Amino acid sequence: MTGLQTLNGSRRPSSAPTYGDPFTLISRDVDRMIGSIFGHRAAPSAQVSSEEGEATQPLLSPRIDIYDGEDHFELSAELPGVEQDDVNVEVLDGVLTITGEKKFSRESKDGAHVVERSYGSFKRSFRLNDTIDADNITASFKNGVLLLTLPKVAEQKPEPRKIAVTG
Repeated sequence: MTGLQTLNGSRRPSSAPTYGDPFTLISRDVDRMIGSIFGHRAAPSAQVSSEEGEATQPLLSPRIDIYDGEDHFELSAELPGVEQDDVNVEVLDGVLTITGEKKFSRESKDGAHVVERSYGSFKRSFRLNDTIDADNITASFKNGVLLLTLPKVAEQKPEPRKIAVTG
């Protein structure tokens, strides 16, 4: 087991059912079925609904890799099209959270024939265990990849303490 436990992906169940155009609902259901056939957790067009039941922007789920090194873990997250200033990494109460937003680069979708790329907010959280030194986590961002280095706590080997014998 790694020193990280995923708490959530960016996909969240809607708090209220989404009502609307029946063709949109059918399209969403077909996308979900195709996604399940090809092993995707959810279709790219999955949307979160607001309290009022209206659909909001789709949530993104960045793909991550976690590697266990000798003295640290490396977590890399693919964030293509996301600017470094739009990424936030925080640790609070033993939970590492990566949040951000991939912004639509045009002012409007007018004139678009096909828009397949996803835009919107993302959030991934991981519970850190006691083997990770949360105070010394570092992050770098290059070519759309966020790389976090999570150092392991140095193992403290107990040393015997000499006790003087008096007589």
